[in-house]
Amino acid sequence: MDSKERLAAAEEEARQRYVQVIEEIREGNRKFANDVRSGCGIVLEEFIDPDGEAVATLAEVEGDAGALALAMPLDMITLETWLLGQIGDSEEFDLERKGHKQLWYTLGAWIGETMRMRHGGHWLFAGEDPRGWRLGFSKIMLEVVPHLFAEQLLKMGPGSAKKLLAEVERIRVVHNEQKARDNGKEMDRFTPQHYVRMHTMPLGQWMVMDFKHLDEFWNKGPVKKLVDEIKTQGERLGPGNQQVVEKVVEALLKANQQKPLGEQTGDRGLFEAIAQIIALRRTTSPIAMDILESLVMPTIHIGLPEEFPELDEDDVSRLHKGLELFALFVDIVPHKYQAWDDGFLGSIPNEDLATPYRDKTKLEIGKGDWLIVNPKRFVEMLADYSPDALLERYDAFVKHVADDANAPRRRDDGRLLAETVARALAEVKACIDAAAVEGMVLMFRLLPPPG
Repeated sequence: MDSKERLAAAEEEARQRYVQVIEEIREGNRKFANDVRSGCGIVLEEFIDPDGEAVATLAEVEGDAGALALAMPLDMITLETWLLGQIGDSEEFDLERKGHKQLWYTLGAWIGETMRMRHGGHWLFAGEDPRGWRLGFSKIMLEVVPHLFAEQLLKMGPGSAKKLLAEVERIRVVHNEQKARDNGKEMDRFTPQHYVRMHTMPLGQWMVMDFKHLDEFWNKGPVKKLVDEIKTQGERLGPGNQQVVEKVVEALLKANQQKPLGEQTGDRGLFEAIAQIIALRRTTSPIAMDILESLVMPTIHIGLPEEFPELDEDDVSRLHKGLELFALFVDIVPHKYQAWDDGFLGSIPNEDLATPYRDKTKLEIGKGDWLIVNPKRFVEMLADYSPDALLERYDAFVKHVADDANAPRRRDDGRLLAETVARALAEVKACIDAAAVEGMVLMFRLLPPPG
């Protein structure tokens, strides 16, 4: 069997597995709804009805626990009693028990299918464990993990029915808010490929470091002084980061407390951890590398164009094939500022790059090494930038395309992408401006895909 045949066989096997799992989920959905109806007389479609009594009671009511319990509708109490009753005499929910596992699986299937049928979306299966299966919505960029949520509900005990209803209602409200922003229209924007890409594409992030401050503690002051600074700065990071702070302090206590740490080690991981605790001043939100390289960085070099080139046959052909309008905008508008195509991120020359590490050896950006970037060129490029200004020029481009008699008549499907890039560029500009201050350094790093 050659490579093409093996690929075709693998694709067919994956397709059959997908069909099988989808059918199992739908059967689980039907079973859970039927079990609830026959077991406690509740019709789940009515239970989650936004105009029903149960949803109306989700608003918080002040009062003692007894009064709040009395305020709960009978259906919510009944469903929760039934759910907990299925766990039986066991002290707690246990996936190793066959009955518990079936309850969990069918509840997760019902949660996922209910949200999919109500709002539209795509199941994504990663591995054999249903706790890793996700549902990505088609109208908003949001994922839920139905079976993981089902497990949490069954383990929490009292309050599980209200938690279930509240989450279903929250997602309905989020969809309604998007519909309002779309002027009453329901627009499918996201395909399974969008969600697959979200979990496979590495992310890029810009950071601003106060290297002058870091130098005082890493290269000049004794380790004892550095430990005190880490403890002080660690308090402002909040409880969620205390474990990291404690591990760094534990590592530092093994060093000579009277000498600077920079004289004792060049460990990159330790350097990065300490820098983030005591010297980090600003960051951008992580963004997918393909978006950063193909859209964000080119948009910086385009500037704010006053006019646009006429569409040629190739441009019109790509529009007919479905190319998003913002992607066309970035592709055909000439650069106002020079970009180094062979440089870092397809735009930054090597002379503007440096290593933050003392050892000066080879950087491995793909493995997470940091890279210093000179912000000087970007200061000029982004001097007049604002998200509103970019979106105004993009809207003018959309009109420019619509006025072309050869271009296909189609809605503006690139607005969401344009807004995403506009927000990302605003964050980049904030970092650039901060890094231009004396003692500050602009840094770039690569992060692994989320999840």
